[in-house]
Amino acid sequence: MPTIRRRASLVLALGLALSPAAFAQSVDQALEQARALEAESKFAQVIDVLAPHREAARPEVDYALAYAHLNRQLQGAATATAAEDYAQALRLANRAAAKDHGPSLYLLSLIHGNGWGVPADAAQSRAFLERAAKAGDVVARADYAVMLYQGRLGLPRDVATACALFAEVLVKEEVGMIASYYLGLATARGECGLGPDMAKALALIRRAADAGVTEAERDMGRALQTGDGIARNLDAALVWYARAANKGDAFSLWRLGMAHVRGQGRPLDIVLGVDYLKRAVDAGSPDAMASLAALLAAGDGVAQDFGMARALYQRAARAGQPQAHRDLALMHLAGQGAPADPAQAWVNYQKAVALGHAPEPRLDAAIKAAMSPAQAREAEAELAQWRQSRP
Repeated sequence: MPTIRRRASLVLALGLALSPAAFAQSVDQALEQARALEAESKFAQVIDVLAPHREAARPEVDYALAYAHLNRQLQGAATATAAEDYAQALRLANRAAAKDHGPSLYLLSLIHGNGWGVPADAAQSRAFLERAAKAGDVVARADYAVMLYQGRLGLPRDVATACALFAEVLVKEEVGMIASYYLGLATARGECGLGPDMAKALALIRRAADAGVTEAERDMGRALQTGDGIARNLDAALVWYARAANKGDAFSLWRLGMAHVRGQGRPLDIVLGVDYLKRAVDAGSPDAMASLAALLAAGDGVAQDFGMARALYQRAARAGQPQAHRDLALMHLAGQGAPADPAQAWVNYQKAVALGHAPEPRLDAAIKAAMSPAQAREAEAELAQWRQSRP
């Protein structure tokens, strides 16, 4: 699992004063040494360095120890049991949080949100995140702004508050580029009290992309591919997609896969394209699921496999991918991968159109002609339930 990252380390300070009068200074020196070790992901050594000060009850020490215990497990190189490290992380973070220590409150938000040593609890995670933001932790304030902007973690969408927070943390080194990205999105959409301004939006997004923000790299690729607010440039778009794909971005992996499959901006290479598509599927891209399914159903550059194609289409359809529903309609109509089922062909075709796929009169007529009256009633009943369940 990935290591939790936080602020840049300070310069390593060597030596500990031994006199009782200098004990507070020795704690500070130990903290500096611990921060330098954190930068090298040497979490077991962090714990050793801070162990003499474990009961000093200083929030900074408790936080650094909690952070190290947690990361030692997430790093997968722990000598202690997961239960021991998680228990220590929780105890120490809670002790520091009782003193309104912002970083510790934020760490508790991550612990409860991810279920690290405790049952995952979104409400608890949100409560700690809000407390951390109020305590002034800049990373928590940025994350809280993202949650408000997206309406996630059980929070109602509050663009005005999110925009104010993004503007506040824009100059902060730790999170300024994330804020730049989201302010770019808001500017493109005409939010934050401003009219839509794609030039300004792309300047903010480009700033974040140059700093390595994955979402910004992906969106620069999108803008250059579509020509939205910038001159269309497929070669430049693929460069940005490659940067984001190297960090596992699902959409970018899909776009690079399709570039190789189609020979657009990249050499035609079905094998390499399929490899990208598989990685995108693993990363959760519904578009990649539908694209790989289409290749499998057609036997285009890969061995034809209707069963695998159907399974991928179904995964993509559950995620609301319109093309997947449309192609499933064809498979159900033709009986590819399973016996023909005109009712399910009609259900999937209607879902595809409802989700934005263009109507196809010939397919519409073919499915209707294949359905019996009973199958038509069955399909319409299922569609009625689906329409009622949609937000």
